[in-house]
Amino acid sequence: MSKTHTNNPQTPSHSARHVASKKHPWRTVVIVLAVLLLLLVVLPGTAIMLFMRSLDSEISMPEEEREQVAEVLTPVEGSDKPFYALIIGSDNRGNEVYGRSDSMMLARIDTENKQVDLVSIPRDMQVSINGGSTPQKINAAYAMGGSSLMISTVSDFAGVPISHYIKVGFDGLEQLVDRLGGITVNVPESFSGGNGGVSLQAGEQTLNGEQALGFARERYQVQGGDFSRAQAQRIVLTAILKKMLEQPATEIPGLVQEFAAMISTDMSTMDLVDLGMQFYGHGVTINTTGCPSYAFSQDGVSYVGVEYAEWQDMMRRIDAGMGPKGEGEIPAEQMENARLGAASNALSPKDYAGLIDQSLNSDDVIGNE
Repeated sequence: MSKTHTNNPQTPSHSARHVASKKHPWRTVVIVLAVLLLLLVVLPGTAIMLFMRSLDSEISMPEEEREQVAEVLTPVEGSDKPFYALIIGSDNRGNEVYGRSDSMMLARIDTENKQVDLVSIPRDMQVSINGGSTPQKINAAYAMGGSSLMISTVSDFAGVPISHYIKVGFDGLEQLVDRLGGITVNVPESFSGGNGGVSLQAGEQTLNGEQALGFARERYQVQGGDFSRAQAQRIVLTAILKKMLEQPATEIPGLVQEFAAMISTDMSTMDLVDLGMQFYGHGVTINTTGCPSYAFSQDGVSYVGVEYAEWQDMMRRIDAGMGPKGEGEIPAEQMENARLGAASNALSPKDYAGLIDQSLNSDDVIGNE
């Protein structure tokens, strides 16, 4: 698989958001895409079809959820047109129908220009959900109405149509990492007594399944809280992809099947393979960043607020294919789109200049991946 040109932020500052360049394999969804392509040289035709059908059953959402999601997704206009996808991590546990989403990323995927923009949206962002007047944290949409309400809420916040949805769970992560013989990651900061009793030192190291799961879920013993956890999940998923691609071809089918058990999506296996083939063998530019935001309290509840002007500017540049920090004049099409990046459902203060000292975009909140 070809190298990717990756822009990876250190959580951008209010005055200048930094998007550092790195070379990485494509993250998150391509974990599935790339390894599926390898199956073409491993299995005969009939076996491929049977295997892909089994993967379809693994990644498919329940029928009722699929129907609800279909009502809020916007079909892609053409195979070469950029589209948006929502990727969420879910902490659904116990007997809950829906848990709250751990983390969420809005992805703009441009197959023609081989570019992916990933924007992390804070789970505690204060918004109105489903037109209500009561302030809510944006991740509550998942608990209140499942995937479909989560999609529509993020769509309103970003001001863009969302065409696809991927939910990533971490229930099978421990077993998958152990089967791979561990994964090598660069832990941004040390923490002790974290999730599940896991303690890690900062720096590059090999994690077993238990350690990887604890790292991916930790938010209380790390400086950036939810921001650090979202970063850790990106690091873990990227490391899994790298390790999977190093395995002998005969190991790929079993590994893919285990990873498929961790995700659910509106897309079929063939959809994912088709998408992967459009990127495979090309240099892919990946820009990653976070929604410009700050922390504040209201009525004794901690929230995250959006920096409206900065968010709109970022979304206009992303939608124009310029990347989140693309330089130059924004095209008229994006400038004249009043909905784009308007955060129409946000309820945080419109006058936030005095709250910028609580910004969550400074370099010291979160380190390099």
